[in-house]
Amino acid sequence: MTPRIGLVGVGEAGAAIAAGLHEEHGLSVVGYDARGHEDAVRKRAASAGVTLVDDLGRLSADTDVLLCLASAKVAVPIAEQIAPHLRPGQVYADLNSASPEVKRTVGVVVAGSGAAYVDGAVMAAVPPQRHRVPVLLSGDGAERLAELLTPLGMRLEVLGDDPGQASAVKMFRSLLVKGLEALLLECAVGASAYGATERVLSSMNGTLPTEDWQKLACYLLERTVVHGARRAEELRQVARTLEEAGVDAMLAEAGARRLQWFVDLDLAADLDPTDYEGVLGAVRKAGL
Repeated sequence: MTPRIGLVGVGEAGAAIAAGLHEEHGLSVVGYDARGHEDAVRKRAASAGVTLVDDLGRLSADTDVLLCLASAKVAVPIAEQIAPHLRPGQVYADLNSASPEVKRTVGVVVAGSGAAYVDGAVMAAVPPQRHRVPVLLSGDGAERLAELLTPLGMRLEVLGDDPGQASAVKMFRSLLVKGLEALLLECAVGASAYGATERVLSSMNGTLPTEDWQKLACYLLERTVVHGARRAEELRQVARTLEEAGVDAMLAEAGARRLQWFVDLDLAADLDPTDYEGVLGAVRKAGL
């Protein structure tokens, strides 16, 4: 039997997964979003085939599997709000980019409900692959979730029974990806002050496996413009993960500060995120 799927958070990632399931399998995913009253969220939900409900209790009552794709900062509060509505036989999967500590805390909250819990780690950008994006799973509900959703084309790999296993892999991957993003941002902003950005990037072509550094810079800066706040928070989660392991999180904290610095400039609404030269020009006009 096809499971009834619910989404907590109908943002870019959640909507992309729902759209893939809707278009390939005709599934109408049920969703809840704290900003569900906003036109932008309603339009996103409608285009993805998501039926919005106005409270977590109804979301839980109408679903067998719940996928939380909100943010690390609200992962625990959301679990605390929805736990009283969960029931044995359900699977609650937290797919937020959060530290193993946060994922374990969510697991403790969910455990009291009798529902199975999954620590999920999304391992690539969701929109290009939608519901087929690779996801690592751990926790007592990991095998069950894979059984339910793999037939729908979802690419799920079970790592084990312990919450935190999947998110640990995600966190250290994020240190590389988001750390490079922060490094490129700082390099490009600094080089642009000297009119040297293009020469710096072109000089890197062929020196590492990435052949086209201009293309890479454009892509990573675009992600910073569109999702800078979320990516800064992700590096803060990486820092927490390092600290849990007794490792000084020097680079993770520095990367988070650099991405947050850009967010705090409050330029994103007026920028074309695909035009990295325009982004750098806007930063220069801000006097920085």
